[in-house]
Amino acid sequence: MTTATTPITSQLRAAWQAGCGLIWPVSCPGCGRPDVAICADCRGSVAGPGFSTPMVGWPLGWGAWAACGYRGPAARLLIAWKERGRHDLSRPLGVGLGAAVRACRRARADPYREWLLVPIPSTRAANRHRGRDLMADLSRQAALACGRSWTGPPPRSVNVLRHARGVRDQGELGAAARRANLRGALTVRSAVGTSLVGRDCVVVDDIVTTGTTAAEAARALTAAGARVVGHCFLSVTLRQQGLADGVPLH
Repeated sequence: MTTATTPITSQLRAAWQAGCGLIWPVSCPGCGRPDVAICADCRGSVAGPGFSTPMVGWPLGWGAWAACGYRGPAARLLIAWKERGRHDLSRPLGVGLGAAVRACRRARADPYREWLLVPIPSTRAANRHRGRDLMADLSRQAALACGRSWTGPPPRSVNVLRHARGVRDQGELGAAARRANLRGALTVRSAVGTSLVGRDCVVVDDIVTTGTTAAEAARALTAAGARVVGHCFLSVTLRQQGLADGVPLH
């Protein structure tokens, strides 16, 4: 029965997809290839494996990992995801963030403690504009991706940070001004209480430029008693980290 109906099912699925394509044309936002939500090449551009990346001005011992550079198809995928309503990209992008988290895990000495993935919170205005909390989605997808090949308790995504006050647009500020702008800007949600004391947390975000926001997130978590074991990002702006364009991305 299964063998006889499989071709029919495939034909119906193909017809349904073709009909949807006529009404709502779709193309890969990374390269423009038509009739595919994301092509295999662009999916691979953000999938990792993760690599360690230096962060200028960070304290010794702070580690950062990413899955790709913010350029080419990877940058276009992120822009489509954040600004053009392509929320369906959360899963493939989450696979890339998960690759960075796994690389961080391999670099740490104790692989058996549970890790909490803590996304840097988006502002309420950004969530309203995008229709949802995309960073929470990305963090959850990263946790799911990690769970397929993980030693010890699988990681969990927890939204425990919030904005304590408003901040200026970071894009118009230099490094020192960015640090001053974000100092004390994030805090742990009051409902969390003491549940983070002694817990291993990983700060996660989609893009890292100077690392100022990630550093502020680490400060807030540490103040709540958490142990920040790493900072993981889907993508890194290579030139701003003093890295050559030819740095390996996978």
